[in-house]
Amino acid sequence: MLYAKGRWKAEQVDDALADKMARDCQIHPLLARILLRRGIRDHDQAKRFLQPRLEDLHDPFALDGMKTAVEEIRHALERKQKILIYGDYDADGVSSTSLMMHVFRKLGANVDYYIPNRFREGYGLNKEALQSAKEQGFELVVSVDTGISAVEEADYAKELGLGLIITDHHEPPEILPDALAVINPKKPGCSYPFKMLAGVGVAFKLATALLNRVPVEWLDLVALGTIADLVPLIEENRILAYHGLRKMNEETSVGLRALIEAADIGREVTAGHVGFALGPRINASGRLDSADTAVRLLISGDVREAESLARELDAMNRERQQLVEEMTLEAISEVEKNPERHRHVIVVAKPGWNVGVVGIVASRLVEKYYRPVLVLGIDEEKQTAKGSARSIKGFHLFQALSACRDLLPHFGGHEMAAGMTLAVKDLDLLHERLSELAQEWLTPEDYIPLLHAEGELELERIEPALIEQMEALAPYGVGNPTPLFILKDAPVARVQLMGKDKEHMKIYLQTDGGTVEAVGFRIGEAAREIAPLSRIRLLGELQMNEWNGQRSPQFIIRDLMIPHLQVFDWRSNRRDWERLKGLDHDGVCYVCSGMIKQPLQAVDLKGTVVYWDQLAERDWPAEVRAAKFVVLVDAPPDLEVFTKGLNQVKEAERLYFLFGDKEFDDLLAKVPTRDDFKRLYRLLAGREKISLSKHFSALMRHTGLQKRSLSFIIQVFEELGFLRVEHGEIRIHPNPAKKPLTDSKLYQRQLAGQQVLQTLVYSSYTELCRYLFSTIAFKHLGGHEHELQRENSSDQRFSATGDSI
Repeated sequence: MLYAKGRWKAEQVDDALADKMARDCQIHPLLARILLRRGIRDHDQAKRFLQPRLEDLHDPFALDGMKTAVEEIRHALERKQKILIYGDYDADGVSSTSLMMHVFRKLGANVDYYIPNRFREGYGLNKEALQSAKEQGFELVVSVDTGISAVEEADYAKELGLGLIITDHHEPPEILPDALAVINPKKPGCSYPFKMLAGVGVAFKLATALLNRVPVEWLDLVALGTIADLVPLIEENRILAYHGLRKMNEETSVGLRALIEAADIGREVTAGHVGFALGPRINASGRLDSADTAVRLLISGDVREAESLARELDAMNRERQQLVEEMTLEAISEVEKNPERHRHVIVVAKPGWNVGVVGIVASRLVEKYYRPVLVLGIDEEKQTAKGSARSIKGFHLFQALSACRDLLPHFGGHEMAAGMTLAVKDLDLLHERLSELAQEWLTPEDYIPLLHAEGELELERIEPALIEQMEALAPYGVGNPTPLFILKDAPVARVQLMGKDKEHMKIYLQTDGGTVEAVGFRIGEAAREIAPLSRIRLLGELQMNEWNGQRSPQFIIRDLMIPHLQVFDWRSNRRDWERLKGLDHDGVCYVCSGMIKQPLQAVDLKGTVVYWDQLAERDWPAEVRAAKFVVLVDAPPDLEVFTKGLNQVKEAERLYFLFGDKEFDDLLAKVPTRDDFKRLYRLLAGREKISLSKHFSALMRHTGLQKRSLSFIIQVFEELGFLRVEHGEIRIHPNPAKKPLTDSKLYQRQLAGQQVLQTLVYSSYTELCRYLFSTIAFKHLGGHEHELQRENSSDQRFSATGDSI
């Protein structure tokens, strides 16, 4: 067996409604089912979703405060007032700032921008920056992606005589800032029909209102901020992301083109590229230093300048990646020092940790441990800790932190992410309280990731036409996730490792007409846990793979499981002990001969060790019967002991066969037949004695037996009392009692060894499995036995590295 990392949940839909939508829209039935799961119920909704149109964008003046904001800005433009765009240091804030710089320049404004330094000033409007703006002669400040909570700062701007217009998309507080205009679709009393715009989306609506048209020339910037900010890609956000990506791929800005090239995106830019390549490079500037570099790039019109800035951001991103890797390893080390302490909630803090990347590190820990995580950097001089938190489904971070507000001078966030500052002395108490809340709110099942699937998909239905139709569902993101499907009990034809360090895996799934490739990135270590002939279950997404001008369907693995017993054929005379070190020590049992005890201790393998000779006469111990992994280090003395033992390990999920034929060196290549025994006895009968030194060669000639076989028969006859050997002579018993050959333990041992050799050592993998599943009643057999009926002339095996051969 192989367990999945998450819980898979397949969503159900009304089949009749799905079939009707497929007919009405002339789309694939599977595509219709996906649309239904996204709440799209009819032809018109489906058309708007599959064919996003700019004409469907809402009127920007439906946003409360928009009319006033436009009037104030036009008044400032007429009076040639200096205007300051005040932004934020993340990708959304940088995109918003850059967009407004382009728009105000287009309008001929005397404009500049300001983004606070994450480390010196922190998030949002601050009084010092407003004071500086006033001293520099600015008369109007327009905030983007920030300001909705800046009540004190808005009052201070009014004291200074600074006009302030706030555009934001974050959750508004009970008391709103007193500004010239506050534009936020989430603002109480705002009737705007779509509430989930990103900060750049709100800025885009202001730009549309100012220009009296949709500013299509900057839609690439809008898509960048919208996708990177992880807002739901539905309704207006979907329209903006869809057309923004088209702009990005057709005729993007000088700055974005340079960044795309620096990120080495050699094909069509997708939402995935924005989220995992472009967004992180924009964010790197603000995480390590100032976001100024990123803004300069996105507003640049000079190719050489843009290329230089893009290279600078790329270098910053590599530095950020290295920093994240180092901090993540340090954070993991902190968790592993006391795993019980972090069983419910992880809280790790350390001096010197860069607070610009603690959120990324927290996300990494959630991926690894799947529990709520807080990662904080400690300022030893101030004795404060500042950090970020990431959560899992069922643990509402903002509510949890609100319950601990007496320990948190500053905090904010939402259900899945938050930021906070507190005194170092209160870290332990905060950890205790959050752990108590987790025990109250979460069940053991909540600590297993829940992965939503569109449903089960038959392997034979994976075809180019389906995948090409599904491309109309993009761009994917929050609210419109990449469709995941379950392939159930797919036959494994072959497994192959890929990549420089063999970190990726490709599984060839057998179909009636050939194979389908399933690729898993960064899960190469799982290859050693997949035995040939397995029927695997996969959760993943469909893609078209393009290679050397050829396009073919491909399944991208997100999770995998094998629900039945697996047999691993590692039979060899050179046991590779290192391969065993990754096994679950609590559930593994090694079955050996007494001679193997020392090597097992030498490689420090944990688990239960038992010996064949101890098991021959009694039942196996309880800890052996409950073993999940049974490692057969040595061959059993006979098949009877073998089948008796394995019939007691019905809980076994995996069997590992390690032995070879070297331990059978004392076994005859072929046990002599009864005729061989009779032929020798006739030669010996009637003689009193025979000298072995003189007559052994003659006996070999007359019987046609080899030396070892002849010696073996003589030993059996001696054991049965037919003769005795003393002083180099065979003395024949004149009148021996009749006894069957099977009375000889030596003869029985040779027969038993021969059976073991042929059945368990020299058998092919398929023959070995057939013997096991026809003889032993395993609990987790599943449908595995049906695979043995397949023609398998190649007799698939795995090499020591896990590569197919």
